[in-house]
Amino acid sequence: MSLDFAKTFNFIQNDASMIHRLDPRSKGFMVLVFAVLAILAKDLASMGMLAIIALPILFLSHMMSQFLKGLAGLSFLIYSILILNSYLISFNYALVVILRLVVLMGVFSIYFQSTMPEDLTQAMIRFRIPYSMAFATSLSFRFIPTMAREAEIIIDAQRSRGHKIEQKGMINQIKSFFPLLIPLLMNSIRRAFHVAEALETRAFGVNKHPTYYFPLKFTKSDWIVTILSLILLILGILFSTHVLDLPWMRWNLSL
Repeated sequence: MSLDFAKTFNFIQNDASMIHRLDPRSKGFMVLVFAVLAILAKDLASMGMLAIIALPILFLSHMMSQFLKGLAGLSFLIYSILILNSYLISFNYALVVILRLVVLMGVFSIYFQSTMPEDLTQAMIRFRIPYSMAFATSLSFRFIPTMAREAEIIIDAQRSRGHKIEQKGMINQIKSFFPLLIPLLMNSIRRAFHVAEALETRAFGVNKHPTYYFPLKFTKSDWIVTILSLILLILGILFSTHVLDLPWMRWNLSL
């Protein structure tokens, strides 16, 4: 599994993208709808339709290339799911699981790559989440791509010392990553102390109701996205419970 997957949590500034200009709350509801429908979908047709619906959102966010890089980082996991599920259960079920993984990764990567950490914190506060908890959650997602970059630096340093990272066999690959854990853990602890000292010097937590230079505003585009997401959720629930049953949705693949 490549570390490129972790970079999908990194915010990318793009003022030309309509998705970037949406309120984090409307985007969060859209992501929640896709996540719920991806879990409820049990057949290949439903998951395929959900993946097709998610494609235009990826194009509107202008992040298709970043999504494909992150998907390539999960290639080992995808191949494992395909082989194991095809052998133990069925090829059709393996495709459903892979599509579910792709859809979930796509919508969550869109959210985190198009939402500033400050806006995410502000959106969580609007939902009555305590400021300290909202800030810690936003900060944790911000450090995921940082840790991925540090892991790449450590891997390059270990390779320069003759350590073999990429070896044949799953067990050997797992063993080869153990020498990376200690320096990565030490760097994470050191960074946590630095962040704690920086927050303490800035009197973090003194003001229980902080203000923001750019407060969030729910626009017409946000209402449109919310309403469309709600309609999609209702239709998805009706399909998953077979209240709406279309004959052309009853197809599967088999080997």
